[in-house]
Amino acid sequence: MSAARAGSDVPAELKREVVAHYEAALRAHGPTARGMDWKDEASQRLRFRILCEVCDLEGRTLHEVGAGAGHLLDYLREHGIGAEYSGSDLSPAMVEAARTRHPGARFEARDLLLEAPRPSYDVVVCSGLFHVCLGHGGEPWRRFVEETLRRMWGLARVAIAFNLISDRVDWRAPQLHYASPAESLEFCRRELSRFVVLRHDYPLHEYTLYVYRDAPAR
Repeated sequence: MSAARAGSDVPAELKREVVAHYEAALRAHGPTARGMDWKDEASQRLRFRILCEVCDLEGRTLHEVGAGAGHLLDYLREHGIGAEYSGSDLSPAMVEAARTRHPGARFEARDLLLEAPRPSYDVVVCSGLFHVCLGHGGEPWRRFVEETLRRMWGLARVAIAFNLISDRVDWRAPQLHYASPAESLEFCRRELSRFVVLRHDYPLHEYTLYVYRDAPAR
């Protein structure tokens, strides 16, 4: 599928409304966990820990899609993880906030769905990018998730890691996207790689998938 085809399959209105949602949170709460529309910093950092367990990141290039204000870079530095980090976001306001917080770090306003990806990083990750669908649930959001994952995979030499809210819940918020772990696993195995790990073992109503080019080292 061409980059132009991928971009046309995802409504521009969807992307505009999602950007507006997060920029409203940033204006209300500043470049904090709440400003990224997370419940709190503890859950944000737990997600970072799980994502960073995808492989040994020391000395690897790591790109974060939907980087927000660059909190994953804070986590990497605080834990002494020597990855070469870069981040991108659809929101220019988020990119500006990230550059202000981390002068000299590489952040850019970028829409992966309008690109023809080529392997550029060892590992590509995103956290929470697929959680808030607003009024675009169902087929439009599924296309957004799947096309973004294809683009992430096209950029990665070693692995990708991402999270989704599990559909194994007792109550659902209408603005959130809930996904079947089994269906997400099957999509990755069918379209990306047979080397996939599903993490559903941490105390949040979500799961994380790691997808590898080759069998991961044990």
